[in-house]
Amino acid sequence: MFLSAVAALLFMPLLAAAKMAVVRVFATDEEVAYLTESYSAWESMLPCANPNPNSNVDLILAYSKDLAADSTAKAAVQSYETGFAQSEHWTRCFAGIKNFSAMLAPEEDQYDEQGYAMNKHWVSGPNMIFKHVVEAMFIGAFAGEYDSFFWMEMDAVPVMANWLDKFVEEAAEMPAMNMAIRGSPYYGANWLMFSDMMPGYLLNHVNGNAIYNLQHPWTKFLFDTFTAVDNAALMEEMAFDTAYSAITRAAMDGSNTMLAAAWAASNGSAMTYSSDTMLIGNYANTLLNSSYEVGAHIRHGSRHNIFESLAGDMVTLGVLSIDGDNGRMLSSMSSNHPFKKVHMLTHYPVTTSTETIEAPGGDVTLTIEKAEHGPLMHICEVAGKVTTPWFAVASNLHHINAPVSVLMRMGEPVMPYVLATSPYCANRPYCKASLDQAEELFGISLNYHHDPNEVLYKASEVVTFCDAWMTAVGNKTMETCDMVFGPTADDFVAWKLAMGMNVTGVPRDKTRYGWRSWTSLWAPMPVDERNCSTTVYGEAEYMEALSLISNCSLYVENASACDGDAMCYWKPMFETGVCAIDTSGTNTVVEFMAPPTTTTDEFEQISKTYVGTTVVGVALALCMALMA
Repeated sequence: MFLSAVAALLFMPLLAAAKMAVVRVFATDEEVAYLTESYSAWESMLPCANPNPNSNVDLILAYSKDLAADSTAKAAVQSYETGFAQSEHWTRCFAGIKNFSAMLAPEEDQYDEQGYAMNKHWVSGPNMIFKHVVEAMFIGAFAGEYDSFFWMEMDAVPVMANWLDKFVEEAAEMPAMNMAIRGSPYYGANWLMFSDMMPGYLLNHVNGNAIYNLQHPWTKFLFDTFTAVDNAALMEEMAFDTAYSAITRAAMDGSNTMLAAAWAASNGSAMTYSSDTMLIGNYANTLLNSSYEVGAHIRHGSRHNIFESLAGDMVTLGVLSIDGDNGRMLSSMSSNHPFKKVHMLTHYPVTTSTETIEAPGGDVTLTIEKAEHGPLMHICEVAGKVTTPWFAVASNLHHINAPVSVLMRMGEPVMPYVLATSPYCANRPYCKASLDQAEELFGISLNYHHDPNEVLYKASEVVTFCDAWMTAVGNKTMETCDMVFGPTADDFVAWKLAMGMNVTGVPRDKTRYGWRSWTSLWAPMPVDERNCSTTVYGEAEYMEALSLISNCSLYVENASACDGDAMCYWKPMFETGVCAIDTSGTNTVVEFMAPPTTTTDEFEQISKTYVGTTVVGVALALCMALMA
């Protein structure tokens, strides 16, 4: 009894619940509008199970500029403050509300509104507002108030109720688990094809929408290092979450002795920089079906990247069979995909047939018949044969890239492209040749290149386009190299623009967005054997295509075969999962200078204090268990 009383007195100051904050960040006019929308959205996706006055979490609305100078942003914040003052329902999940103006100058307040190609300093805004808020946590307006906070940008959208409860639960666990940062890795599809060529720190980084333990010395060291004057260039070039990962990786593997020493002094462990969370799932720029469940309470992913699925009976896959090696394409038809009709046109003798293939999303009707026109006219022949409003094209050298959907918004499909001026296009002769052909035929200089196998075509439009294409070509032939290609997606787009028609599609730069194509190659297309003055697809292009085909990608929805390959690992995704290259990325080193204000001795002292607090917390838990 005496020991229990002593323990209670000894640990009394530590019984108070740690104070936490959710930092809701907004900067652009669009994000101000999203902030307003979130107020009502949180009423239907309640932050907590039991709103009550005993919450220990504040909501901080952090604006990149000056709230006092922006009437629209100020009004949005005031609407929240009014709701809190009146104790409206979900607001009672929080202890209170505060606002913060980062006061960024226009040259600092830069964002990714037009894309990397348009604004190379897009990281400046997110980095600077993060810097100002965290600085306020350590030495400014909020110093000493909070033990941890959740950084919640406007594209972090709650998709499960009680998400605030999950934050409190996970944040409370962090000290005993020696966690400084706890957040989500990237779960999207952008990097699958080339993950082995990516820097390890980027491949394995924890997204910035995460929980930050302000009491852990590594959290302070990361901030001091990233914001040090000698590392100022990083603020313009590297997002803070990527930099945090690079610093931590270099510290853990010892490639930077200064960082390694700080890591040791901070008592760093495998859990200090943690992706073990159910609070948030990071999908960033991956395009998602609205029905997809991310497996976390909050989805990090732009609202612009959420689409609906096109019904399977609305679309046909038109397959060009060059040589009869159809096994991989046929076997992939029994996977999760949107094509309820597949029409295969062969360029060898075949008896016309129709069969039914069972698939998870419903039976697939496969029709096989001999083509009536040459392979280069495949798009036009498919358009004349399908009975569905939409179609896509592929070859027997493709397989269906399951699990996959045809994503639509307001009746328009995703339309992936690459910039005509991009290095990708400049370094590939067939890209420039496709754009040149479209301009020659229809007088339109396109800014974007479209892959014919990645465009969803409206059948009725393509039939009309093909007539116009034949007229524009006239007496030119492909055999004599007058024409480089048959009808292409670029030709189709140029024709629509020349006719004054709207281009039906939601454009997305596929170098920036995680768009999962319906089909992918299991073998490269054959080399163009014509003896033309300019080679647009020769041996070099063939070998490049071959190098981009991973054996792992051939295990379509086959987890056991994937796991049985030492070079691959199974990644759960969408309905089932995908087989990806098992890699930790490249050992790319980023140079960082030591922050000038903190010595190793100081870190050791901070670490001892932190570890001591953690041990006391564990001891307290044991005492409470014994007293129970």
